[in-house]
Amino acid sequence: MARNSLGGEPVTLKTIAAELGVSVTTVARALKDGHKVGPEMVLKVRKTADRLGYVRNLEGAKLRTGKTLVIMAFLSFTEEEEIGDSGSVGLLQGIHKRLADTDYSVRAVPVAMGDLALEQVSDVVRGRSADGLILDHTELQDERVKLLLEVDVPFVTYGRTELLSPHAWFDIDNEFAVWQSTTALLQDGYRRVALVDGDLRYSYVRQRVRGYEKALHEYGIELDPALIHHDMLNADRARKAAVKLLDSGADSFVCVNELTFLGARAGARDRLGAGVNRLGFALRSGTNIGEYVATKVYTSHYSRQEAGWKLADLLLKRIEGTSPEDCQELVKTTLRVNGASHEAL
Repeated sequence: MARNSLGGEPVTLKTIAAELGVSVTTVARALKDGHKVGPEMVLKVRKTADRLGYVRNLEGAKLRTGKTLVIMAFLSFTEEEEIGDSGSVGLLQGIHKRLADTDYSVRAVPVAMGDLALEQVSDVVRGRSADGLILDHTELQDERVKLLLEVDVPFVTYGRTELLSPHAWFDIDNEFAVWQSTTALLQDGYRRVALVDGDLRYSYVRQRVRGYEKALHEYGIELDPALIHHDMLNADRARKAAVKLLDSGADSFVCVNELTFLGARAGARDRLGAGVNRLGFALRSGTNIGEYVATKVYTSHYSRQEAGWKLADLLLKRIEGTSPEDCQELVKTTLRVNGASHEAL
């Protein structure tokens, strides 16, 4: 609530309803999500609310609904200092955009790469300090997911699990993405394609390996384990790995993200100098990094902000009671070359 412009009584839903000659229910719906209210009325109500200086009393809403109006996002961050990692930042921007017209706020909990933060998730559950959670970097038998299913707390994961109980998730088709980028390199004539990827404990990494194997099989190329490198998502480690992969005969690289691409390219430059430009590079990306590097690079692209938006949207649906089976979405990447759209694979 707020005092009206004349310094009189606080501005409430009733104030706005009386001003417009409509019901309080109409005003409430228009200010919340526009459900069952026409777009013209939504605009009229919101403009009137702004003019009168209406401010929603969130503390009152929390008391009436018993909700915290908080969403907790447990997002993995690398410890990279030289380059940085825009992945979780992009997700957060998307989450904020989806929540902008709601009463919800998001609290980001940075989690070290490789740490499930199970104890922190348990603390949120015990303290009832959030109405829903967003989790990334899911494992096949994710302990966080098991816990949240047991206590029936709304949540959504960025990635799938292999648990039998259904749960809400949003995911990029990682198998398709790596098939797509590996095939692009094979079409360019490369035959010793190396895969620089994350730890196999994560669901998305196993999916990516399947896509890599599928592309090689379609070109009649036998899988060479010496051309596959699994490690933490770290540019320095990728840089060192690239040298070993080149020694094993690699003529191109499929990288899991921007960090590993920059690291692998630096390692190849260390070994080959200007010859690095003879190599092929591809990665899954949520940015336009291809526009800013001299090397030709394929990116299997899907916006991280869009991913964050969808994660928040699915979680809001779960909070409102939509079934987990109806809160699952798999999307495909689009192929780009140096930031420009490429013929679809």
